Amino acid sequence: MIFYFSATGNSYYAAKNIGSEIADELIDISKALRDEKFTYSVSPDEKVGFVIPLYFYGVPTIVADFISKLKLEGNLKPYLYGVITCGGSIEGADRMLASLLKKQNYKLNSTFELKMTTNYVLMYEIPTLEEQKSDLISADKKISTIVNAIKKNKNNDYTSNARSRLMTKVAYPLYKFGRNTRRFFADEKCNGCGKCARICPVNAIEMKNNQPVWTKRQCVHCLGCINRCPRAAIQFGNKTKSRSRFENPTLKQ
Repeated sequence: MIFYFSATGNSYYAAKNIGSEIADELIDISKALRDEKFTYSVSPDEKVGFVIPLYFYGVPTIVADFISKLKLEGNLKPYLYGVITCGGSIEGADRMLASLLKKQNYKLNSTFELKMTTNYVLMYEIPTLEEQKSDLISADKKISTIVNAIKKNKNNDYTSNARSRLMTKVAYPLYKFGRNTRRFFADEKCNGCGKCARICPVNAIEMKNNQPVWTKRQCVHCLGCINRCPRAAIQFGNKTKSRSRFENPTLKQ
């Protein structure tokens, strides 16, 4: 089985392609949390994967929350791997994922780094469509390599060094203790379709008077609301008004 979390589609794309190659079931972490489904049966030869995005060189809070409640039954020592999608490097996120799983008495056998189109629109301009196509071609090649490694139960594909772990240690608290929703808003282009509220993984958005309102002080900061708004109407302060948006093609199919 493959547990995945994806806001703009990169990690879903990876999970879907890996799952199809090794004939594994996909389990949406955000849906599992909403449904409060945390217990799963693992067959004797079954592999267990986590395909997730990188947030501030670490693991998204929603994934950490899910893992803290996870209970695997049956095969208690499956080959367990992580695939972390990123725009550059995952730095020390491998150790963070391993630590989260260790607290539940599960051993992470291998972590794979998968570079895909960067989509953190709060800080960066989204790559051009041509660059996105090139990113996808490169990702497909790496996914093929990852699949072969998973089939062979490869251990320790990616191992962070001391510098990488320091990067995570410094950057991740900015995310963990930040994630404020105060600066999110919908501008005049909003037509009240409600997509942002429907796709928010932690139900931080409610529609009031046909307009989205952020009702929680913090969210995951997955930026699905910004990137997937059909009218590019969701903004975060003044940072995003002039920037383009990103959505993996697999979500548009």
